Amino acid sequence: MFIYNPEKFASLYASELGQQIWTFLTLPENVARLETASELSKPAVEGIEEQLLEAFREDVLADRVKQMIGHMVRQILEQRGWVLDQGDVKVQSVPFMKAARYRRPDWFTFHAFRNTSDPRDIAITDRRQNASLPVGVRWTYYATFASPIKAAVAFGVRDLGQLRQQVHANGYQRVRVERMLRRA
Repeated sequence: MFIYNPEKFASLYASELGQQIWTFLTLPENVARLETASELSKPAVEGIEEQLLEAFREDVLADRVKQMIGHMVRQILEQRGWVLDQGDVKVQSVPFMKAARYRRPDWFTFHAFRNTSDPRDIAITDRRQNASLPVGVRWTYYATFASPIKAAVAFGVRDLGQLRQQVHANGYQRVRVERMLRRA
């Protein structure tokens, strides 16, 4: 059971639309969508955009309604143990243009760089700027990740604690990302 403190959205939350949106957002399948988007380091609302539009149509296009939805999503995720990672993340969709991204409190942000002469050679570090990377190689910035899912799938890293220790000790960890076989 989730508890919502509407604060500055009290009058909108008290309306029929506000009550319907809260009920919608707290459905187990929608909470799962919010968490899945967050686990993929995406703004949480990206996980429910289509369902929101289907359920509420143009009613969710009003700025005040979108702001209340973001406020509600934050409280839902915080009650599930998530913390704010970054606000005002650009979202290329409808109805949202900017949204908040959440992470688990024990997640640590890593930055990946690609070897320009061998794109499967990746150096992972904890800094985007002034990262200490292996010398003798030209590196280009590739990606940021914090979730265990992205670490495992994209970089083959199964133990983020061990990765963090290696990065702390050496300044980086080098991994080789082999090409996956395509299904015929």
